[in-house]
Amino acid sequence: MSRYEYIKSKGALQEAMVQQSAAAPPLAAAGNVANDWEEASITASHNVQGLTRAARMRASMPAPPQRAGGLDRSHRWGRSTLFSYVVDEGQRVLLVDSRGRMSVVEGPAKVLRWGRQLRTMDHFVAHPGDFLIVRFRDGRQEHIAGPAHFWLDPREHLSVTREEVVQIGHKEAIVVYSEDSASQVSRRVIAGPGNFVPGPGEWLHTFSWHGTVGGQKVPHALVFQKLWLMPDQMYHDVAEVRTADDAVLTIKLMIFFELIDVERLLETSHDPIGDFVNAATSDVVDFLGRHDFESFKRSTDQLNELGTYRQLTGRAAQCGYRINKVVYRGYGAPPALQAMHDEATKSRTRLQLERATEQQAQELSDIKQQRDLVRAERERAAQDKHQAHTLTMARREIEAKIEREAAQRDAARAQARLDAEQSRALAEGEDARQRAHLAGLAELGVDLTALLTQGRADQVIELRGRGATPHVHLPDRA
Repeated sequence: MSRYEYIKSKGALQEAMVQQSAAAPPLAAAGNVANDWEEASITASHNVQGLTRAARMRASMPAPPQRAGGLDRSHRWGRSTLFSYVVDEGQRVLLVDSRGRMSVVEGPAKVLRWGRQLRTMDHFVAHPGDFLIVRFRDGRQEHIAGPAHFWLDPREHLSVTREEVVQIGHKEAIVVYSEDSASQVSRRVIAGPGNFVPGPGEWLHTFSWHGTVGGQKVPHALVFQKLWLMPDQMYHDVAEVRTADDAVLTIKLMIFFELIDVERLLETSHDPIGDFVNAATSDVVDFLGRHDFESFKRSTDQLNELGTYRQLTGRAAQCGYRINKVVYRGYGAPPALQAMHDEATKSRTRLQLERATEQQAQELSDIKQQRDLVRAERERAAQDKHQAHTLTMARREIEAKIEREAAQRDAARAQARLDAEQSRALAEGEDARQRAHLAGLAELGVDLTALLTQGRADQVIELRGRGATPHVHLPDRA
């Protein structure tokens, strides 16, 4: 691989299944290739037969090879006449005189062929996203970023090649090394987004990390030059770990991490993925060594906690990474232990189903009983309400009856009082008439006593006299 060719794959694991980039075909093409069709010289001659022979030689030459590296394939020779050569517009050729001196002829131009040789000049093109590497014969080197074009002059230039610029996306970074004239090498980190064109004496750092091949972590399986700065994750299976009771298990994890400090990564680790694998393996071995198989099954939730992975988080911090989360994805066991575990799981599942069925039956019975109690309570409440309503109506009826009787009694008393008053008034009137009658009789000299007692008394005692008040003693009659 050329020094300025870069590996396009990024340092993103993406569930840790790495696809290594295929070897890129060489892009360089030397500009000064001694092909007969390029370096055929045309010697001026008055002999028409010689010109015809040269024309036949050019016609019999093979077609120019198809070359990559930015060479302009639309390059044309131009047109030749009997005594001159016409250089088309947009073309350049080298004119060599009889003394070996060279000069550049740029079209459109017409050049006499008398005693001269013409050589074509290669034209190289770099589009956006490319750059040209121009190597001079004096050892210098120049990089020209596209869009650009360049004519190779064999007097000054050794070769011209085209390479792609390094395209750096968002959340990506590259590490560039530079060597100055004093042979001092410096390093810098370039973060995206952007395009990077390496200058002469600059090269990219190539990372070679652990990657997944066939489900296993393999060294140098992940080769890249662009770092991935976004959160990433990888699968990691810790195989053949023994518990405290010698049960052999394979613990399956998923590790989520993020690159925080590129400089610290470059200073402390050449393969952080390998460091993560080793640290996570150590933490898992330590965890299972403190648990037997049954205790491990009850404590698997701790494998989802970062506190369980002290060595992993510590080593990641040393490498400039941060472990965001570790997910426990399950475990694998040998066939015999797995069969026993499956049988136990089957029994537990059956018992759990039976318990769930019985629990549902009991819950259904409780629900029915609860509903019956609710209905009975509602019925009792309805009966109590009906009874209270009945009692209320009876009480109101009795109160109404009592009020009616009291009203009747009050009316009777009032009537009796009125009757008594009327009787008393009649009696008083009768008495008044009687007194008035008697008074009239007395005025007429009638003896009222005799009149009133006539025929009415069993014994009449008459007291007559004058003077002192008489005393009368009446004996009791048996």
